[in-house]
Amino acid sequence: MKKRYALRFSPTLVELPLVGKLVRTYDVDINILNADVASGKGGKLIVELSGTEKAIGDSVQWLLGVGVTVSEMVKELIFEEAGCINCGSCTAVCFSKALSMDKDWHLAYDASLCVVCGLCVHACPMKLFALSTEKEA
Repeated sequence: MKKRYALRFSPTLVELPLVGKLVRTYDVDINILNADVASGKGGKLIVELSGTEKAIGDSVQWLLGVGVTVSEMVKELIFEEAGCINCGSCTAVCFSKALSMDKDWHLAYDASLCVVCGLCVHACPMKLFALSTEKEA
């Protein structure tokens, strides 16, 4: 099973080995999709947790217990494809290659590659992208 979460934490939690603890103690694999973390300032991680339903649930409960705000990513990137003019502006900033131009020069979106970074939201001149909503755990 895989689930994506947004993890927000205070400056005091930045110094704790949260990811290592989850891997060792709860037997979950962690794929960090996006990170904005600074020592002394706190941060936010977008992660994908892989493991059994119980292991993921126990991991989330432990994170909540140490003071991490955990929000499940219930949607990822919202793309209003019908309004797209295939200009390709979004592809220039999409480092994960979730957005690309196909052989006919039409925009192709592969949600499985999206890391929810939000760069396309700002790059699109038509304002066709919006970031996901989160549901607090």
